[in-house]
This record gives sequence, C-alpha cells and structure tokens, in this order.
Amino acid sequence: MAHGQYSGSCGTSSLLSSESRRGLFVLVPSMCVSERFDSNVFYKPSSPGLNREDFVTSVNPVLRVNHEGAYASGYLNVGGFSETYVKNPGLNYFGTSDTLFLNLDNSIKRWLPNASLSIFDSFRYTPLPPGFVNPAAGTSPSDPANSQNVYAQGFLASRTNNVINNASVSTSYATTASTSLYASYSYAILRFLGSSSSSTQGQSLSNSTTQSGTVGGSAQLSGLDTLNIRFAHMQSEIISISGTTSRVFTSDTATIAWSRILTPNLRGELGGGGILIGSGDTSYAANAALIMNSLNNSATISYARSALPSFLGTGGIMIGDVFSLSAVQRIDRQWQLSESASYAHTTGTSGINSVEYNSFFLGGTIEYWVTSIWSATLGYNYSKFNNSSGSAKTDFDRQVIALSIRATWE
Repeated sequence: MAHGQYSGSCGTSSLLSSESRRGLFVLVPSMCVSERFDSNVFYKPSSPGLNREDFVTSVNPVLRVNHEGAYASGYLNVGGFSETYVKNPGLNYFGTSDTLFLNLDNSIKRWLPNASLSIFDSFRYTPLPPGFVNPAAGTSPSDPANSQNVYAQGFLASRTNNVINNASVSTSYATTASTSLYASYSYAILRFLGSSSSSTQGQSLSNSTTQSGTVGGSAQLSGLDTLNIRFAHMQSEIISISGTTSRVFTSDTATIAWSRILTPNLRGELGGGGILIGSGDTSYAANAALIMNSLNNSATISYARSALPSFLGTGGIMIGDVFSLSAVQRIDRQWQLSESASYAHTTGTSGINSVEYNSFFLGGTIEYWVTSIWSATLGYNYSKFNNSSGSAKTDFDRQVIALSIRATWE
C-alpha cells in the first residue's frame, strides 16, 4: 500500500523479531485491520448534496511465500483487501494487490557466469485511482526493487473499478570488472471496468497498453563514481472503453547519468538527456537524487522528468515532473517514524485542448511493535489535486487519519 491514495502502510516487519527465516520454502501470513476517517471518499470537489466524508474499515490479509532454491529465489505476495463504508455502503468493495519477484541468477550463471536475470510482476484490482508510488527510503529511484508503475504518476481520478498489471524482465552482463551492459522489457496494462461513459473531472477514461524496452551500460570510473548510459523506447496504445477508437503514441528517451558516493552514508545521482515523441515533439529528460543511509535513519529525495502515457481524455504522451521524499527514523527497537511527500506537475494535450495536472501528497506514520507479532500504526495524510483542460478547471483535496493493527506470523 505505497500508493498515495491510501491512508498509509499497514506497517513493516517487526524490529523485535529475529533475522528473517531463510530456507527453501517459507510461508509468512499476516493480517492488517484499520479504521480511518476520510474527508473525500469520492475524489471529487465539494458540491451540494454530496457528503464526501466517511469512516472506513479495511481488512487486508496477506500471504508471503519466500523461496530460495538451487535454480531460483524470490517471493510471492498474495493479498486481498475489503473496505466497508459507514455512510456510503454502496462503495463497499473487495480488491487485491499481488506481487511476484524471481531472481534467476543461479540458473543463467550456469551458462553465462557474468550474467544476471530477474522477473517482476504486479497485479492490482481496486476502484481507487493509481495515485503516487514513492521510492523506498534509502534506495535509489532507479533501483529494481522500486518497480515503477507508469500509471501511478499523481493522477487522482474518480472512483472507477480498474485492473493494473505490470510485468518486466531485466538482465545484465558484466563485460569487465568495471563495466556492464543491461537490458529490460516491461508490459503494462490498465483496464477500466466501467461503462463507456466513465469519466473523471469531465474527461472520459481510456484503457491503455504500454510496452517499453531499455538498453544501456554502466562503467565504474572509480571507487566513488559510476557512469550510466541508457536508451528507452516506449509505445502506448490508448483504447476507448467502448473499444471504438484507438491511438498509438511512442517516445524515445536517451540519458546519461552519474552517481557518486559523497560520504559513507550519503550518495548522489544526477542525469539528463532528450525525449523524442512520435508526433515530432521534443522535450528533455532529467533525474536527480540524494540517498542517505545510517544505522537508524534512511531517506531519499528525488526528482524525475519523463514522458508517460495518459489514461485521461483521448490519451497521449504527457511530460511529467515528479518530486518525492521518503524517510524513516527508527526511534528505538519498538518505535519507528516514517514520512513521505510527492508533487507531480504534468502537461500534455487531450484532443484540441492543452491539459495540466498538479498533484500533491504529504503523509506520515508512527509505528509501535507491541511484540514480534503485533504492531500498531497511526497515520495521517493530505492530498490535493487540480487540473485544467481548456477552460474547464477542477480542484479538490483530501485528508485521512487512520489507525491500523497488524499481526505477522513470521
């Protein structure tokens, strides 16, 4: 539950437990129950007769399967969740969020000792909009562990049942002790399960299929400095919910990036390049990050400018600037404080109109581990969204306060 529209995470593994069990096959069940006050369950501006406030009960069981074998290692997270609304029972729903990661290095190294291979897939069904995904505190935004959802770029659309599946395969090959080549391919779909009239903020919603391929290389220039060169091609097919219209948009992005270890606890990244859009338009790509890690604290501050597909209006390629912050402080063995903030500014076109989206999210949680099994989390977040499409403008915000109780039998 790292998305910005949620009230906050159900918590993390207990600091009171021993080191995570490692073995051929390990099952880790958990259950989280939370109660929240939500000031805007409809993700809509205030209007006469619309009661946007509600109290919501969420139940989230998860089964994690860890596997370490001679040929592959990885994990599978299978989780369902239900939400029950006091004032708006018509919004009650069941959803799921599942993740699969496979590290196939042990297999491929039998034939190519210098190669690596991994597979990642995430599946999500919910009536809630994609929202934000922040990099985990203390990690690089480009880290493979931070799987990027191309549809979670700050668009806070109205409630409409949707399915998102994002699959990717990544490989690399060490050509020398200090240089390597890498490549990846991803396939993502977004499907809205409403009628052809489904809309948000006055714009229709469109299904989308996005494929992207990336090739590049890295060189260790010194013990402190690393240089990366990357080229990415993205193709996004936008299809109306009715299936009567379809458009294809492409973009090509070339960047060069530099990473340096500034201190034993601080690392910096900086990069940039160009974006060529299939329509003939051009823009620039940029990224920057500061990553801090210490014994009890971690944080990541990042900025990225990129081209991404739109599922609003007639679709198309949008140019987005995303700023994000995530931080974790371990106060002691039983207390942990987490904060995150995101701001996205996205521009593009929809038909004959120019469009602009601005999304802001700010949140924090404090977590207390009662025992190695039980923990409690108190969280608050605030989000604000505004957009303009031609002369039409929309503006709304949302506040959430949530209390969660989690049990993990690890």
